[in-house]
Amino acid sequence: MSPVLNVVLFGSDDSGHKFHLQAVLKLYDRRFGERLRRYRGEHVPHTMERELAFQSFVRRGMMNRFLGRQEEDFEAEDGQNQRGKFEKTEKPISLQYDLEPDAEFEAAVWEECERNFNCETQAYERLKDLQGKLIPRMYAHVRLLSPIPNVPHDLLDSSDTARYFEVKGVILQRVAGYPLYDLPTSPQAPSDMGLWPDIVQAAVDAVHMIDRRGVLNTNCAPYNIVVDSHSHTPFIIDFASCRFKERLIQQWRDNGRMGDDDDPEIEYWEEVVTVNNEGAIGVAMAARLRQMKGLELSIRYPNSQKILEDMKRSKGIESAKDRAGTSGWKILYS
Repeated sequence: MSPVLNVVLFGSDDSGHKFHLQAVLKLYDRRFGERLRRYRGEHVPHTMERELAFQSFVRRGMMNRFLGRQEEDFEAEDGQNQRGKFEKTEKPISLQYDLEPDAEFEAAVWEECERNFNCETQAYERLKDLQGKLIPRMYAHVRLLSPIPNVPHDLLDSSDTARYFEVKGVILQRVAGYPLYDLPTSPQAPSDMGLWPDIVQAAVDAVHMIDRRGVLNTNCAPYNIVVDSHSHTPFIIDFASCRFKERLIQQWRDNGRMGDDDDPEIEYWEEVVTVNNEGAIGVAMAARLRQMKGLELSIRYPNSQKILEDMKRSKGIESAKDRAGTSGWKILYS
């Protein structure tokens, strides 16, 4: 979870008329974030001791080698958004950060922040026509120079090292509302429960539309959707953990999961069905509203499985998963 702050933007339009609007500043700062800095179920705080170890690590030119290993591990995970050897939550620290534990931990969370920023900004660019409709508008990218206090000048004076002590961020449209997960409890939600099924349906349709654009969000959940309290429109937020269709296809080809004769569209839709973002929203919210309010939802799921099967039938070919007998878990919707 990245730190966010409500901000006010001031400016003037082409006619010289001044304006101001509320927005959200989202920062990718390695010093903060419960989930980002979690190790074996416990929060690892940023301390001056760890910061000094990281500064020494950077000064000695160790980042390039470390990041190279990170990239190899990332690419080797079959296109999954995982961290392989240096996963902060899976392996004992003595095995995971075998050289300089404090410095390599900070290097790992810096790399994760950098990857998340790049992923999110690229997703917003690819989904530009959906901004202000299904996702917030992206107003600007920002870069905070030396927000970390007491960084030595030799590290800030060189562009090769200064980048590790900057904090990147984005300024996004502020959606005044509540998380979809809080639909049954939020005072901002419609008091008329008859409107709730349409809100959930719109959220399910929105994540499917994003899947169709080749942006596969691996962190799709009701708490990552904000419902505008006035229009009742759900907005999908948090694209820091996305996979992009053409990159997935290239990774599958590189690691042998996908051969030259395999169809890229079919392989992508196999992944869409396996990830099942529509179910991640619809099934979760149906269960929550049934449990808390006794409300039964009749969700019309965009049938990704049917799209995949029709594609296979029209092209007369199977997927790599079909031939290997390893097709993932799927839900068939009527």
